[in-house]
Amino acid sequence: MARATRIALDLALAAGKALRPGCTIAWRYAKVEMIPPMTKGFFHGPGGKKLEDCVSKMANNFIAGLEGRIRELEAEKERQIKAKEAAIKAAHDKAMAEAKKKEDARIKAEAEKKAREAKLAKEKADKAAKKEKVEKKADAKADAKAGAKADAKTDKPKEAKKSKRVKKKEIKKPKGKGRGKK
Repeated sequence: MARATRIALDLALAAGKALRPGCTIAWRYAKVEMIPPMTKGFFHGPGGKKLEDCVSKMANNFIAGLEGRIRELEAEKERQIKAKEAAIKAAHDKAMAEAKKKEDARIKAEAEKKAREAKLAKEKADKAAKKEKVEKKADAKADAKAGAKADAKTDKPKEAKKSKRVKKKEIKKPKGKGRGKK
């Protein structure tokens, strides 16, 4: 619809601009050649001048109105294009904001998950350390009891073993160059 209106306005504007000089020439000819002799004073005087000014003003207003209407159509078209671009940009910005929120939420969830895993790993390590300490204490107590029993049984035979050992005699080597006396 707007395109058809624009075409019609363009045609009317072109016709108005083209007809104006022709109408001016035709009026001047008619004013000189065609007016009745008794009305020459009116058409060449102040009344005729007012009439010419009025018609000229109407033609100028008609052409200016057409040009103004065409500018309005162009401005409306530009406004619609800008509104569409603004809507697209707003939708893009909104989508980017939502994507950023999702990314931030994902990163936060990942960090929380890592923190939970680290906490669980620490708890497991603490439990394992406690269990190991308990086992070491139990083993140490069991070893101490077993060692005390073994010491009680093996104290006498150890002394006997020590006395049975024989020391080997050391052979003395001569000092010097190792050959003896010459």
